[in-house]
Amino acid sequence: MQWRSMTITFQDGELRQLLREHVQSTQPELLANLQNQTITYPDWLGSGYKRDIGLPSGIDLTLHRYRLHRDLVQVCSSEQSDCFEFVFSLSAYSQYNEGPVFSDRQAHLLGPERQDSRWREFADRDYSAVDIHLDPALLAALTEGHSTRLPKTLQHMLTGERKFPFIDPIAITPGMQTALWQILQCPYQGLTQTLYLEAKSLELIALFLDAIDESTAQTTLHRDDLERIYQARQILQRDLQNPPSLLDLARLVGLNDRKLKEGFRQAFNTTVFGYLTQQRMEEACQLLVQQRSVAAVAAAVGYASPTAFSGAFRRKFGVTPKAYQLANCRGA
Repeated sequence: MQWRSMTITFQDGELRQLLREHVQSTQPELLANLQNQTITYPDWLGSGYKRDIGLPSGIDLTLHRYRLHRDLVQVCSSEQSDCFEFVFSLSAYSQYNEGPVFSDRQAHLLGPERQDSRWREFADRDYSAVDIHLDPALLAALTEGHSTRLPKTLQHMLTGERKFPFIDPIAITPGMQTALWQILQCPYQGLTQTLYLEAKSLELIALFLDAIDESTAQTTLHRDDLERIYQARQILQRDLQNPPSLLDLARLVGLNDRKLKEGFRQAFNTTVFGYLTQQRMEEACQLLVQQRSVAAVAAAVGYASPTAFSGAFRRKFGVTPKAYQLANCRGA
């Protein structure tokens, strides 16, 4: 481990070892189950956790929810990178080899590395992500018979070529977002939890492969239109309680409603209403964790009644708001 001003550099496995030692001395019960372990950040480095879950198929999940107090760099040798890693980031800001930056609501695929890599993460940002790890033989088995329909870069990666370290990030789709929140807030225990997480992991892989296939056929939005569509998204984010109608939103950003609908779907892989619903549900999750009443949360995110909110929440996550709240209260 090296300190350079406010940036800390960790070599292979050093960060995880540090977190494990911290948990071993403070909450050893979090390491009791070899197939489901949680490691937490010491106060001087950050807050939050990484949770590692081994599934029967050979898939390994890592759930990330943390915030750093210092910038850090992890150096990973090629010997430590022998698997495929699907990364789904709801909120993140990290840099690969001083080059590409991966940010909020992006998904990408990392292949086995043939050289050392460096990942930089930045302080004072919330990190919420799900990583799915599987070895090359398992991914090849899952895609057997369909390999020729995969993107060329992935085909090369599966044949062992390592000149392609990753597949470029794509926007997380609404379907991915729903599955991610269902994983992060899984209300089940025991065998039901294991089977549920297995199914959701495969669902995310399928959605990712479908999305990268579709992304190759998309046309490019004009820069001015794209800026207006991002402005529309910001307006929705600012006022979840009383959002403008579609026509009013289009007028506010200087587009007609058809251009807004088409551009929004192309930029974010969802409808305007679908995006608004997703934002409301994410905000609702945060408020429920704070033990706000269901009625108060419903009003805060713009639903006319707790009944309407509860129905929408259950359709999105498969559990009622109250069940979700109780599960989080128990630390499930």
